[in-house]
Amino acid sequence: MDKATTFQISRRGNPERWNVLPILKTTPQLEVDTGFAAGTLTFDLIEVQDWFTPQNGDEVRFSWNGVKMFFGHIFKVSYSGDEVFSITAYDNMRYLKNQDSIIWPAGTASQRFETMCKAAGIPYRVVTRSSYKLPAKVADGETYFDMIKTDLDDTATATGKRYFLRDNDGTVEFMAMPSAKSNIIVGDKSLLTDWKYDASIDDAANVVKVVKKSKKDEGKTTATARDSSSGDDPANTTLTTKSASGSTVSKWGKLQVVEKVNDDKMNAAAMQQKAKDILREKNKEERTLKLTALGTTDLRAGDSCYLKVQSLTDIGIGPRQVNITKLTHKFDPKNWTMDLEVSI
Repeated sequence: MDKATTFQISRRGNPERWNVLPILKTTPQLEVDTGFAAGTLTFDLIEVQDWFTPQNGDEVRFSWNGVKMFFGHIFKVSYSGDEVFSITAYDNMRYLKNQDSIIWPAGTASQRFETMCKAAGIPYRVVTRSSYKLPAKVADGETYFDMIKTDLDDTATATGKRYFLRDNDGTVEFMAMPSAKSNIIVGDKSLLTDWKYDASIDDAANVVKVVKKSKKDEGKTTATARDSSSGDDPANTTLTTKSASGSTVSKWGKLQVVEKVNDDKMNAAAMQQKAKDILREKNKEERTLKLTALGTTDLRAGDSCYLKVQSLTDIGIGPRQVNITKLTHKFDPKNWTMDLEVSI
């Protein structure tokens, strides 16, 4: 029978641990998202007088069927009139929500990840090192999540390679997507119980314009009114642009985005290449598939699994490997299920 094998809470740094399995009231739920969010464990405990009171900052350890599923800290405790504690705990990814101001030298995303984790004071490991060299930049008052997201987006735009972050029993890891290629089939007569497919072009673009703004004469002043939204003098401002367009304009209509360039040294060829790189990323449907399946510990967010659903094959989505971008476990001993979001 499926069951929780370890569920312990302890004060931070204290070796004494309380076994909370006997006072667990509801089904624990674990959500892990590769989209720059902390892993989240939610659960309810029955209050036991003169015994134990959970506190913010406490350490939480949870295992299911003997497999370590979560290590983190309590960030929210609610207490209701029926004497039940409702608890939200996050893994160590939560500390990447810390804000900072950093002048970044040119370097790779994995190098910057290491610096961020050291500053946040959390254990880390680079599983797959990135090689694309990002330009120097200033990040002022941003979260580490926002900083690394920008770096990984820029890396993907330039190279087509995708990387993500995931907590592994308290150690935050930097790795390539997918982290593991599984042969497990999720589909007809294999784990799957329900699914929903969405295809959207709401955030797509098939025309990309790269714009570099400069002054006609740095020393020149005029009486022309300035644009209140940008602070620029229209009479003394020039715009250099390069564009790239895709074949979907005739199918979807013109969907244009503008990318501003702050590098005065970027030449026309580099601007044109940047437009093409962004177009490659944006000129496509965003297709997502949500699956409900029987639970297994053999799949994790960031892994890939094999999708095989006849109804999807009927609309052109045949059997294939898909990356799991989000996974939520509902740890009910009588009906353990998981919700998966996959990219296709």
